[in-house]
Amino acid sequence: MERRLPDLPHEIIYDILSRLPVKPLCRFKSVSKPWLALVTDPQFIKSHLNHQSTNHKKLLVHSLTSPCTCSVDCQAPDHTVAELEMPGKPGFRFLGSFNGILLLHTGNILCLWNPSIRVYQQISRPELSKFPHARILYGLGYDSISDDFKVVRAITIRPPSSDPLIVHVFSSKLNSWKRWTADFNYDIWGNGLGTVLNGAPHWVWHRSYLNTFFPSNQESVIVCFDATEEKFKEVPNPNYEGEDTRIHLGVWGGCLCVVEEHRKRLDSHANFWVMKEYGAKDSWTKLFVVQSVPGEFFFQNLKLLCDTKDGEVVMVLNFCCLVVYNPKQSRYKRIPIPQSCDQYRFRVGFYTESLVSPGGCNGTRRLP
Repeated sequence: MERRLPDLPHEIIYDILSRLPVKPLCRFKSVSKPWLALVTDPQFIKSHLNHQSTNHKKLLVHSLTSPCTCSVDCQAPDHTVAELEMPGKPGFRFLGSFNGILLLHTGNILCLWNPSIRVYQQISRPELSKFPHARILYGLGYDSISDDFKVVRAITIRPPSSDPLIVHVFSSKLNSWKRWTADFNYDIWGNGLGTVLNGAPHWVWHRSYLNTFFPSNQESVIVCFDATEEKFKEVPNPNYEGEDTRIHLGVWGGCLCVVEEHRKRLDSHANFWVMKEYGAKDSWTKLFVVQSVPGEFFFQNLKLLCDTKDGEVVMVLNFCCLVVYNPKQSRYKRIPIPQSCDQYRFRVGFYTESLVSPGGCNGTRRLP
C-alpha cells in the first residue's frame, strides 16, 4: 500500500521553508504555483532574511589577477567554496552589502547584485568630467519605509575647500538619480568603503580644517548617511586609547563596531569596541583586544569582515590573509583562499544569503 505524506498546516510549511538556504528554495519554485507564490511573497522573503542573517554569512573573494570570483562559507567547518558568475566585466571594487545585496563598482558601471539568486541591477554613473580633482565616495543604503535600496555618491573638491558637498542618490526602485548640494565639515580619507548598519552606510572621516592637507592631527569622526531622510549624520566615538590610532568600522552582533588599531614595530594590537545602544556614546564597550604576535599572528593592518553565530570574528590581515579569530581563546585559524584565485592579490567582502531582489523587478536582470 502506497504511503502518502501527511498534509501539513500552512503555518508549519511556511516556518520550515523560511529556515532553508536559498538554493533549494529557488528549486522549489517549480514544485507548484502555490509554492512559487509563497517563495516570491515579500513577507516570506523578509521572514526568510531574518532567519538567514546570523546563519548564512558568506565571503566574496575576487582575484585581482584572474577572472575567478568565489563565495566561501566562513561558518562551515570545511569553508565550502563555490564559484560565482559575475555580472559585467572582471575586476571590481566591493563598496558594501546589506540584506544580501552587494554594491560593486566595475569600470564606469555600478551594480547592485544578489549572488544568491543571480539577479543584478546595473547603474550608470552620473557625469564626472566636471570634477577632475575630486575625492569621490560611494555607499549602499536601504530605506525601510519605501523598501528601496539607495546608492549615495558624495564628491568633495581636493584640496580641502569651502565648496559645498555634491551629493547624488540613486533609487533602485525608481531606477534614477537625483542631485543636491550640502554644507560639509569633513575631509574624506581612505578607500571610502562604507559599513552598512540598519540600512545606513557608516564611514570614518576627519573634521575639516581648511588649508590642512594631512589628517594625522585631525579628529576622527564617524559619519553615516540616513537613507530614509537622505541626510549625513554624526555618530559619537568611543573614548579611544590614544592618539596614534587607525580606525576601522564593522558590525558585531547587529551593533556598530570600531576596530582601534595601534601599530608598533613589536607591539601592534587592536581594540574592538561595540556600541550596544545605537547613538548613545555611553554604551560603547570594549569587547576584547587582539594582540599581534611576531612570527605567529603578526599584523600591521587588520580589517573586520563579519562575526559568526559562534561569536568568532572573520578578518583580513595585511591585505592577504583570511582568518577566523576566537576572542575567548585568543586563537585563530586560517581560511584557505580558493586555489583558482590568486593567493596574495584578492579583494574580499561579505554578504548574507537572501531572496531579496534589488529594485524589486524594476531594471533588474538575471544571469543565465
